Amino acid sequence: MGDGDEQITEEECWELLASASVGRIALSIHALPAILPVQYYLHGRNLAVCLGHLQLPERALNAVVAFAADAIDPASRSGWSVQVQGQASVPRQPIAGTFCGWPTAGQIVHVEPGTISGHRVHLCPFIDSLLSGQVTPGLATKGGAWPGS
Repeated sequence: MGDGDEQITEEECWELLASASVGRIALSIHALPAILPVQYYLHGRNLAVCLGHLQLPERALNAVVAFAADAIDPASRSGWSVQVQGQASVPRQPIAGTFCGWPTAGQIVHVEPGTISGHRVHLCPFIDSLLSGQVTPGLATKGGAWPGS
């Protein structure tokens, strides 16, 4: 992301999270980091995340996790990103009507927010030039070689 990123206030972070419904949850599965796309619902400052068809062991969820959501406007090439760190838990009593169509009936995870932060983002012109083919990867790095080549 480009220069000029600016921090977003805590109150606006909550407002931006409420404006979206898809994000990512980062957690540890078998001692390895995992980032999973999820659908979420925000009610006030309570975050409920649906893991869809994934069924994870409680030890993977009853831990500190990170959650992120963002949005980029393709016309302005800018947007926002909000991150939440907190304690995840699986409700002991399933919530009525949590079936989401998957065989596991959709595992719902609650994230008790500990910290929230966000920033405005502007897409990187250098990466844009690589994606558009204006710059070739071999010419884009110091020494003229792509890392690892």
